[in-house]
Amino acid sequence: MKSTVIAGAGWRIPRLRWILASILLLVSIVNYLDRQTLSILATTIQADLRISNREYAFVVQAFLIAYTCMHLAGGRIVDALGPRIAETSFILWWSAANVLTSLATGFWSLAFFRTLLGLGEPGHYSASAKSVSEWFPPREKGIAVGMYTMGGTIGAALAAPIVALLAVKYGWRAAFVVTGLLGLVPALLWVSLYRRPLQHPWITDTERATLDAAGLMTPPPSGAKRISWRELFKLKPVWLIMAARMITDPLWYFYLFWFPKFLQEERSYSLAELGATIWVVYLSADIGCLLGGWLSGYFVRRGATPVAARLRALGIAAAVLAFSFSIALIPGKTAPLIIASLFTCAEMIWMTNCVTLPIDIFPSSIVGSVQGTIGAGGSLGGLFSTGVVGTLITSFSYAPVYAIMSFLHPVAFVLLFAFLPKAAAAQKVRNGTR
Repeated sequence: MKSTVIAGAGWRIPRLRWILASILLLVSIVNYLDRQTLSILATTIQADLRISNREYAFVVQAFLIAYTCMHLAGGRIVDALGPRIAETSFILWWSAANVLTSLATGFWSLAFFRTLLGLGEPGHYSASAKSVSEWFPPREKGIAVGMYTMGGTIGAALAAPIVALLAVKYGWRAAFVVTGLLGLVPALLWVSLYRRPLQHPWITDTERATLDAAGLMTPPPSGAKRISWRELFKLKPVWLIMAARMITDPLWYFYLFWFPKFLQEERSYSLAELGATIWVVYLSADIGCLLGGWLSGYFVRRGATPVAARLRALGIAAAVLAFSFSIALIPGKTAPLIIASLFTCAEMIWMTNCVTLPIDIFPSSIVGSVQGTIGAGGSLGGLFSTGVVGTLITSFSYAPVYAIMSFLHPVAFVLLFAFLPKAAAAQKVRNGTR
């Protein structure tokens, strides 16, 4: 990347859109680092605060209830305020909530503070989607989405060694304080650098031409109004993608909230061993984020429509995830970790392309609301599945959980493959008449 140069009215930053994407990646890292702090320390906190597995499941559900509701509201906030102000506000809110979690004294206070976290975190993904829709042409959208999605998996990978080290040296409460304060850095960067392309004073002429060719340098329609809830819920692609996310997001929530416990309870991992090894699972997910964006982008460059390209990548991921049942059947410590890494890679190929689909299909003016609604469906699936997982592992074992996960992505893929292309084409026609 070339260095910043002075030209005309002020500074110009080459490839500004990729710098903004890198900040979104950093925000996602902090987002998941804060979220995963509880998951890594679950066994330790449960012992200290005398919280049962069922109560832990309720704490996670409290987070997910707030997360689900705020997905809906967060998307509307992003469309109303724009990504710059909305994203900054979300980061500051959830960072404060994570710091406050250090004050928990039992089940109820822990659930309350994680509810506050759930109110702040989901808006980031609506803001990110809207930012990508404003700054990236179709061939680059998958990579940009893959970057901020990868940030979440990097955060999950970093959480294990960082949180474990902080907890071992200074106690579990210090881990929440330190990880919460980290959010101040990306918040300052984002509010300082983000503007719409047409309004940005630091965009180069080269980048301006690239975005103009993709139709991204036009002002928003005058008098444009926000989409109503009634109109939003009439959009068939929203329902289809939301249903797919509702079916499949539980697998990722399992790897976030329960897989560390599985390794400790079923494979005898100590906290130190967990911190030293589980990052491999999330690093593999990082690879899946970029691979998913690159793969669908490759299909676009080969002539496929954006929707068809995303569906091809989704089909590959679903075929791999159909073998999720195998983890429970593989003995030992190392082999399940390796197999789980393959599955998290496939899951992120799936997630990256699912998240990119609404950006392909809907105009930028409503992407925040659409993405928030779809994200709410995904977190609703995670909410219900968390209670099911808690009940199954308490009454039986982890084996039926892994068996159920083998069916999720194939079922969702069949749904999308059968109905989404036609619905997306019809939506494109409607977009032209808006």
